[in-house]
Amino acid sequence: MLDVACGQGIASRHLAALGAIVTAIDSSEVMIELAEQHGTLSGAEIRYLIDDAQSLSHLGNSSFDGAVCQLGLMDIGDLDGTLMAINRVLRPNGWFVFVVSHPCFLVPGASKAETPTGLGLTVTGYFKERFWRSTNPHGVRRAGNYHRMLSTYINALSKASFRIEIADEPLPTPLLSERQPVYSNVPIFFAARARLAAE
Repeated sequence: MLDVACGQGIASRHLAALGAIVTAIDSSEVMIELAEQHGTLSGAEIRYLIDDAQSLSHLGNSSFDGAVCQLGLMDIGDLDGTLMAINRVLRPNGWFVFVVSHPCFLVPGASKAETPTGLGLTVTGYFKERFWRSTNPHGVRRAGNYHRMLSTYINALSKASFRIEIADEPLPTPLLSERQPVYSNVPIFFAARARLAAE
């Protein structure tokens, strides 16, 4: 399987530990070096490559049964190109699992708000798709990412011949709920499994 925008290889190592043969790519040489430094469990198979998710130029057509992308799609400029590249490297009936920061709630300028039922978010500017960085110097978005509407992700998947089989907006872990109570009332992530449509 293919791990797109693997970063430090957390998902790659988990998948390999479950028995998958993993090729993991990231455009950052530093991230690939960090991933390799973590090593793998005995018998696990991971190959790390520096490659651009928008083209996957180092990978052949129809090379993988499935692909994953954990919290990477919103960091990549060309969403359509990335999904078409993933389509190209998947075998017929191949699947793609991804997780993104929830596009409806992790919006530039969203602010916490007290409501009668608990802490929530006030969202403005949802319809304005753009690159943005968090003003919090310690926040996870200080490096920046692309705000896109949920419909943009869904339509891009369809354009790349994927159909969504299942979607999820998971509840927070107890630790996240304790540290960030707002995510007990609104989802922080959107996840889905999509499959290449039959030709």
